[in-house]
This record gives sequence, structure tokens and C-alpha cells, in this order.
Amino acid sequence: MTYVNTDTAAATVAIVKAVITDALPLSQLINGLSHYYLDDPKAQLPDWLSDTLTEAVFAARIADPSYINLVCKFKDEVSGADAIQGYISIKDQSHIYHLFVAEDYQGKGVAKQLWNHARAFTQSESFTVRSSLYAVPVYKQFGFVEAGDVGCKDGVTFMPMKLSIKV
Repeated sequence: MTYVNTDTAAATVAIVKAVITDALPLSQLINGLSHYYLDDPKAQLPDWLSDTLTEAVFAARIADPSYINLVCKFKDEVSGADAIQGYISIKDQSHIYHLFVAEDYQGKGVAKQLWNHARAFTQSESFTVRSSLYAVPVYKQFGFVEAGDVGCKDGVTFMPMKLSIKV
């Protein structure tokens, strides 16, 4: 377990590899954030997207060695409750498949910590992502640049982005 930050005396925050039991809370977290990546926040997710956000699919992705899956967990030491603050999934060492942070923790460095930890698991010198328009500024802070025109599929708008790391 990698401890990254302790904001209060009664809580511990850790970035760890995702495990199968994280599948349901991850599905709930990302489905609950759909208003950030849908053009119409009240619309339903298109089937092609909702089919990738089920507990079973998260469990399969966590078990798939072609993905790096990390979660940022907050453990309340008083109650013992464990909650996921954020999640990153990198496919084939170079494509950010998911990077999500729970609303209460956005703007507090969770995404950056997840990104930095995930990069330690890959030797890639370039990365790609299809960012929601909401998250473009976050990726720009990481050094990503726009890599094409804005795309849209069934009410989900995204910006293709890339990062090349000079060594």
C-alpha cells in the first residue's frame, strides 16, 4: 500500500492497485459522474458506453493484465469506512482509458497523484486519451496537448489528446 497524503488525523489516503472488490464502487462512481461527460447531463448513457461501466466489466478490466488499474482510497480511521476517491486505468501501457475523481475530491490533487503513480508502472514515452471537455484542463496540466478535432458520439463529446515525454 502506498500512502500519499494525510489531510486529517482521522483519515488515511492510499493509492493502491485496484482489486475485484473495487468493481462495484468503481461502476457506481463513474456512472454517478456521467453529468461531466454527457452533453445533456439529464440524458441516459448510450448503450455502448453504459455496457462498459458495469460491475462485471470493471471486474474483467481489473483482472486483465493489459490494464494498469489504480484507486485512491480514503479510510476513515474512526468509522473504518473505506471509500474510493479516484480511479485511473491505463490500457496497453499508453492509453488512459479512465481517470475519474469523486466530486468531493476534485481539485485536490487526486488526479495528479493517480497519474504520477500510474506512470511509474509503464515505460511508455507517449500517452493518449479521449478526454471529456470538462477534464481537458486537467490533462493540459499534465502536459497533454490537443491531438485532433473535438469528437462526439451519441451525446458524449471528447477531445483527443496526447503527451510525448522527452527523455
